[in-house]
Amino acid sequence: MASAEEPGNGPAASAVAQALRATEEDIRCVAGMMAAAERPAPNFWDPGVCEQIRIPVPDAEIRVFHADAPNASAVRPIVMIPGFGATPEGFQDFYAAVRGRAELFHLETREKPSSRILSRRADMSVSRSARDIQSALAYLGLAGRDFVLVALCWGAATVVQGLIEECLEAPTIVLADPMHALWFPKWVLRYVSPVLPAPTLLALRPFLVRSMLGDMREPIQRQRAVAFAHSADPWKWKKSAEAAWDFELYGRLSRVRREVFVLNGTRDKIHDQRHYPRVAQELPAGRFLHMPTDERYRERLFGVAALEMARVRAGDGLPATLARFEKPVR
Repeated sequence: MASAEEPGNGPAASAVAQALRATEEDIRCVAGMMAAAERPAPNFWDPGVCEQIRIPVPDAEIRVFHADAPNASAVRPIVMIPGFGATPEGFQDFYAAVRGRAELFHLETREKPSSRILSRRADMSVSRSARDIQSALAYLGLAGRDFVLVALCWGAATVVQGLIEECLEAPTIVLADPMHALWFPKWVLRYVSPVLPAPTLLALRPFLVRSMLGDMREPIQRQRAVAFAHSADPWKWKKSAEAAWDFELYGRLSRVRREVFVLNGTRDKIHDQRHYPRVAQELPAGRFLHMPTDERYRERLFGVAALEMARVRAGDGLPATLARFEKPVR
């Protein structure tokens, strides 16, 4: 049996490999979309640019940035869930791509530096974060409305956990580079982290960041990873990571019966693109979109795809602008 890290052999593995092959026309088409989306925008986290909303959830408060778009070309709002511990600075390109064209909610989960944890016994599990997302959707008045939920990396894993537990719902769900497991060595999370106090982890942070990123060659994604790591709250990261030490989506994805779109366009040391068509393959109604581009445009790509999804209603299916990038995975 193939491990979670290796797609194995046979027809399924062949379909995964084929799904990641890009034609020259695909590459040119995505390049044009990236160029068209390059536009100046104020930092969305700066005071006065977006509305900042604090949402109460059990034993915590989480933050949402809300950008309205009175003259939107999109017909429905976008809710974006960033990855593990991510800070707003890494998603400026996403914001710029949709600014003024769609209403945007940038929803941060409880392991982020922005959250307020009200109890040292607070539940920091993936399941709790999935429920927080649904609570936030209700608080924002989105539950029952037509909107696009775009979740990135570990945010995507959290959304899938909510789908598995049937505690989270959205009309259209896009998983951008979904992680099947937390990108930290399991032995560290299981045996080392629990015995190290948060101040010790803080002192060791420079060494841990260097050792984990190693020879990562993609400069923009490396810069983002380093920035995220150095802005992290050690206690939140420690507790959230320990709660997810044995988290694994492979083998459980078949429980999600509804349609889900999986999106990928780049690869780097953290985001191994071989997993993304495989995730779509194991989702019974998973659909895979491959939009090849340079790693520096990763977040812009996700914003562009989210905007195209928001320009049609949920019942309209995949918009024509994205249909050419859908690849079979079965």
